[in-house]
Amino acid sequence: MITCAAILGVVVVYVVGASLIQARLYRYYEAKDLFLPRLVDATIVIWLIYFGSAIGSFLNVVAWRMPRGQAIGGRSRCPRCNQTLSSRDNVPILGWISLRGRCRFCGLPISRRYPIIEACVGISLTLVGMAELYSLALPDQAVHWHGGPMWAPHVTPFVMAVLTYHALALSTLWALALIRVDGAAVPVRLRWFGFLAVVLPMLLYPTSMIVPWQADRPPGWTPDGLYYDAVMRVMTALVAAALFGRVLAKGLCPTADLKLDPLGGGTSRLVDLISMLAIPSVLIGWQSMPALVIAAAILSLVIRPLIDRIPINDTPRGQIRQRGAMEYFAFALPLALTTHLVLWRWLWSQSWWPSDQSGRWTQIVWALAVLAVPLVLRESTKEAEPRSAPESSIRSDEESGSDDQADPDVGANDFDDGVNGPTA
Repeated sequence: MITCAAILGVVVVYVVGASLIQARLYRYYEAKDLFLPRLVDATIVIWLIYFGSAIGSFLNVVAWRMPRGQAIGGRSRCPRCNQTLSSRDNVPILGWISLRGRCRFCGLPISRRYPIIEACVGISLTLVGMAELYSLALPDQAVHWHGGPMWAPHVTPFVMAVLTYHALALSTLWALALIRVDGAAVPVRLRWFGFLAVVLPMLLYPTSMIVPWQADRPPGWTPDGLYYDAVMRVMTALVAAALFGRVLAKGLCPTADLKLDPLGGGTSRLVDLISMLAIPSVLIGWQSMPALVIAAAILSLVIRPLIDRIPINDTPRGQIRQRGAMEYFAFALPLALTTHLVLWRWLWSQSWWPSDQSGRWTQIVWALAVLAVPLVLRESTKEAEPRSAPESSIRSDEESGSDDQADPDVGANDFDDGVNGPTA
């Protein structure tokens, strides 16, 4: 109740405060004329945050269940007392806060991983949604937009199609990252889903390319639906992802077989890395990938304290002792992609940022800079091996039944001191 009141208070302060400030800046408007536009802003933000955090809650399910080969459907319940959680307890972020991080029925603690992931994914999708709905993000987007106090979302079939595509691709990247951040291998089914979710929409709706596949933008080029351009865009993006993955493998996957030998040690880590890189490569084009990789590398160093707050899930092989450079980089990738999507138009207009209109030398310099990333982000040559699950946990799982492991929102290790927690 207190949390809801606080949210309502923030909305009122924004609507009234922004209207009063803009009325002072623009003498042709009165504050009462601006209440409705600012209320529209607040409504869209609240809806996007709720929708995005709900996706984050679902991705917790995916990250916990898919590595175990479990179905991702079903009701949420406490794995200790086996009580089905009520709908109000399943509200993203707010449900955990209202329960003060404890099960309503048995009182045992619930992992803080839930609200952290829900908040990260929710904010990520909200930023992208606001930037694209208000026509602030897409390069060379020829739309009428009123930048004054009467600004409003520009909702067209094109904007909604592109936003849906970007949200789907970004959510898929989050799913891969949340599995990889625990040291678990990304399931093959999820890799294929990610491939189809990113490639098929672009092939079926080439206008979603936004930028061309060529190194230099052809004169008068527009994303007008040429299927040949879409095919070339996908092919060049996948090649770029494989190339950057092999470069980063020297630091992030030092034991991987660069020929992708299925029997080679660490090969699955390299395949996961390439799979994650392929999503932004297709989404924003191979031209900007060097800068995005470097941005993700820098972010992985900056956000380590945040990632260390996220409990490590048990994997089917046990639990990794600690996260390494690969795990930090995996979590940073969706954050870097979010930043790029939000600032895409501004970055695209800068001559120093690699893009289809920045020039060859800019692209070459950034590509060469990627070679230095493995020198900064380095895994030990002996990669972190999962340790076996504690015997007490195994006994507890057997006593409570196999259904406890299938809980979509609360995992077997949720109820500890916060060291281990599920993403289910």
